[in-house]
Amino acid sequence: MRSLPLLARGALVLSAIATAAVVVPAAAGPGQQVSATPGCAGTRPVVAFHPGGKLLHPQPAHLPTACGVSTGYAAAESHLVVRNDGSVVYTPAVLPRGLVGTGTAPVPVGDQSQSNASPGAMVVTSDNGAHWRIVKPSGATWNPTDHSEYVDPATGRTFFEDYGPVPQAPQFGPEQEGPAYMHWSDDLKHWHHTVINDVFLTENPRYTSGVAPKGADKPHGYPNVVYFCANTNVGFVSPVIGGRLCFHSLDGGDSWSQPSVLFTGATPQHAECNGQGENYSAIDGNYPQAAPDGKLYVMVSCAGTTYLARSDDEAVTFPIVHAQGKPVTLPVPPTQTGTVGGTPELRIGTDGTFMLVYQQGVHLLMRLSGTRGVTWSNPIDLTPPRIAAINQWSLAAAGGSDFAIAFLGQRHGQSTWDAYLTSGRNVLAGIRSSAGPVFFSGQLNRPGHPVLYGDSVQGSGYLQLPGGVNAPYPPPFNNQMFGNDFIGVAITPDGTPWGSFTQDCGASVDAKSCKQQNDQTRGFAGHLDWR
Repeated sequence: MRSLPLLARGALVLSAIATAAVVVPAAAGPGQQVSATPGCAGTRPVVAFHPGGKLLHPQPAHLPTACGVSTGYAAAESHLVVRNDGSVVYTPAVLPRGLVGTGTAPVPVGDQSQSNASPGAMVVTSDNGAHWRIVKPSGATWNPTDHSEYVDPATGRTFFEDYGPVPQAPQFGPEQEGPAYMHWSDDLKHWHHTVINDVFLTENPRYTSGVAPKGADKPHGYPNVVYFCANTNVGFVSPVIGGRLCFHSLDGGDSWSQPSVLFTGATPQHAECNGQGENYSAIDGNYPQAAPDGKLYVMVSCAGTTYLARSDDEAVTFPIVHAQGKPVTLPVPPTQTGTVGGTPELRIGTDGTFMLVYQQGVHLLMRLSGTRGVTWSNPIDLTPPRIAAINQWSLAAAGGSDFAIAFLGQRHGQSTWDAYLTSGRNVLAGIRSSAGPVFFSGQLNRPGHPVLYGDSVQGSGYLQLPGGVNAPYPPPFNNQMFGNDFIGVAITPDGTPWGSFTQDCGASVDAKSCKQQNDQTRGFAGHLDWR
């Protein structure tokens, strides 16, 4: 989400499952030398638990280690994807450059002042975070917030979207801020780009991909249909956000279809909403997911109910699914008007298993469906033991019913926030077994080194003025308070879960740690290491 205005830019203010035994990613065999993994020393032990936070007694003999590292670069709303070669891509790496060309405040600020209009790039690690290298999509730096990243697991192609280069880059045309600038690369070195002009300053859009559904147009030059859905405009919530559009590409991202309308905030797209507009926001889970047969499914939240809709025609239409003469409703809390973030998420496994995850109080709950969303399992409580509060969370799924959740968590009596990662494998088999599923969870940051010192960024993001003065902008807000409402999560091809976060420099701008890093945040990424 954007910060409050900085001139034009910124616009507005678990890894294992048990059947009879625990299943884990492949570990080093006897006699194999295992190199030390960075960021693993000093973290709390990972715990194995059954649903409801019930610790296994005794704990398994082999547990993963929680590992977390700094990317070494300033950060904002973090997203994280993994490539088919196992490398991990963290976005953004913020590269402060003072006032020139960034659209920040019209005052003489220091070159190291970080804002939500500073240039942003990607950073990539191929050695579990020991080293990070800068990648600039299409050779440019971009706005560090509200971007979108996706890796097509079938091909390994990386997709990236942002609403404008920072500083301005004439090669991208006359409109330098607002449209969706679409990029793709197969190797992170050679990039292709185009632009979608039907949206303006869209926030946190999403991609997905799948085979062409039966009877639909076939892709050419690329095996999958690629989808991109985005809000029409900035606005935080509907109906201020006028609508949500979907596009598809039949050539791997070189060109995109005319848009189809998924949601509208005033007059709804679905008759089942009884005249009330669909609910969506700058951050929600109501984006299409592709099933193995190429059909798309999406949650539709309106009139106090969450429905399931399906597209058989490559995102042109999304009628509500009906079963036994009635619309299919989902057993999750509906997205309310004005809600931003923390809403239910839908994923679909490679075997057709549907997965719903949602928050209820301090608990993260999962339901599974083997009937394409018509019927669902009882809720499975994924909340680790000793967690007293959850601030933000993000979901990744892989295989049939493997999952990982990155979240900000607190223990009882804690006012700061720590980075956690919970994962599980083959949950569906686990709930069908007598032993039940087993989940693994770990705190990625070392005790005493929180990622946040309050419910939002407290120390970072002040403007550095002459004479050593650090000023909030716009007063009384530090401009990073509104640019860190997203965290990322992904699962590597070998089953290793990763999470991404933004780490504050300290409890206040006057903290020694903030002065040491020029009052900037830092990108923080971690994983559960099974070696």
